[in-house]
Amino acid sequence: MNPSLHHFRHRSLPLLGGFCAVAISAISFLPIASFAQDSDNGEQAGINGFWEVELDGGRFVVRLDTISSVSEHQYLVDGARVYEVTVDTTGTQAARFYFLEPATDGGPLSMGQAALDRAKELAKTVTARTGTDAVWDDVIKIYPDTTHARTAEYRLQDRDVLKKIYDHVHRVWAEERGKGKSNKLRIVSPEE
Repeated sequence: MNPSLHHFRHRSLPLLGGFCAVAISAISFLPIASFAQDSDNGEQAGINGFWEVELDGGRFVVRLDTISSVSEHQYLVDGARVYEVTVDTTGTQAARFYFLEPATDGGPLSMGQAALDRAKELAKTVTARTGTDAVWDDVIKIYPDTTHARTAEYRLQDRDVLKKIYDHVHRVWAEERGKGKSNKLRIVSPEE
């Protein structure tokens, strides 16, 4: 046998063994990565000790031990019924998730609803052509009149999503007290 080849074999075996150890270690982490994927209901493992919700309009992350209350309520304001979930914290930030609908169909508060719906449809057509975002879906704050200072606001387009958020945060915070396995909720539209 060629002496240089013999020298090469003995020197490369430890390197090959080290490579195999690294490869096996990397493969052993694959089940952990797949565990973090979305379940059918959007729940994920998330960050230990935190509650997180990810929406098309943004993301809210809060330490579980700083949540002071979770509420679900509805009220009328400016001709609309507001369905709202609020997550209050002991810090300076709160989260407000809400869904708006006309107060009553055909009632005095929604008399101009047909005209508003038509204007919204025309605006949708224009934004689709120009590739811009739908401004009417955004949270609108008028300063200094807005009373929700220090509040992260998320306007939802589906009332069922609001209920899902409340059920999730209430379960993770009040029932499981952070000891559950799914403290993140991901509700985003599929990529087109």
